[in-house]
Amino acid sequence: MISLLALLVSLEPQTLLSGDRAPLLFHSNPIHASVAGGLIALAAVCFGLFLARPGSNGRGLRISGVALCIVVVALCFLGIAGAQSKGVWLALLGALPVLVVMMLTERTQLRHWLLLAGVLVAAAIPSVLFSPEISALLEPNIGTAVSFASSATHTGDPLVVVERLIASGSVPHTLNERLMIWVNGWEIWRTNIVFGTGIAWETLWDGTTYADVGYQLMHNGYLEVAVRYGLVGLAFYAVLMVWSLWQAFACRSRGLIPAPMFILYVTATAIFGLTMLTNSNNRLAIGESFMLVAAGFGFCCFYKLQDAARTGGDARSETPAGSLSGW
Repeated sequence: MISLLALLVSLEPQTLLSGDRAPLLFHSNPIHASVAGGLIALAAVCFGLFLARPGSNGRGLRISGVALCIVVVALCFLGIAGAQSKGVWLALLGALPVLVVMMLTERTQLRHWLLLAGVLVAAAIPSVLFSPEISALLEPNIGTAVSFASSATHTGDPLVVVERLIASGSVPHTLNERLMIWVNGWEIWRTNIVFGTGIAWETLWDGTTYADVGYQLMHNGYLEVAVRYGLVGLAFYAVLMVWSLWQAFACRSRGLIPAPMFILYVTATAIFGLTMLTNSNNRLAIGESFMLVAAGFGFCCFYKLQDAARTGGDARSETPAGSLSGW
């Protein structure tokens, strides 16, 4: 209900219809707002799945709750379309298939697929309404990515291809800036690939090829980590993420956490990880909050497993708490 109210109050229909970037969820930055909208949409879907579990709630309450979830998803996609964030759209395209695959691994019933169908329709309506704007945002960037992949395959030197793309003047403005920033980041990182440059990276920035690009935010979360902490830092984050996901998987396999909770954790991690390819979300408040919660959940699962091992507990037979089956 809080998410619904926040979306209703923060959305500006007139700005949406005008084609200008519209505010969302009280964020001053539309990209950060879109990330928040994507995470809320996934949470709404999984909450709908949670409501579909067997339990003491009345059928009317469950149906109204599922309807509320679908409305929230529709408003989130409407807000993301208005915020015009290319990275979040691409991240959603990668995260939604993960959601479907994870549902296939659970004991789902027809009503769960009907819920997913309702969610997809709710997401499709604003996507279709704003399809020209979305296409205008995505197509040039996808075309540039395809051109880069093809050229890099033939030349064998990705850096040369990037420099040619920058010099060509045919790359969309925002992507062109990102390419310049990424070249700068790589030039700093390669001075110490293993351990990174720490706080010295800002001093080295002035000596990079495109130091006058106007930004020092890398617009790539993984590059942010690599520049400061090198391969060691990237390995630390990778191990923490994989370990946390494994703890959640182990908990789910023993029925210690509900399936919707596990699905949300995995899909939210997927969408956040994908958004970091084009934005430094891990360096900002929304990313710091997500990473604290994500790591905290991994440790929560770890302690639940320890407690279950000590007490001999196993909730796999407790269908109401551990399964999606039933209504």
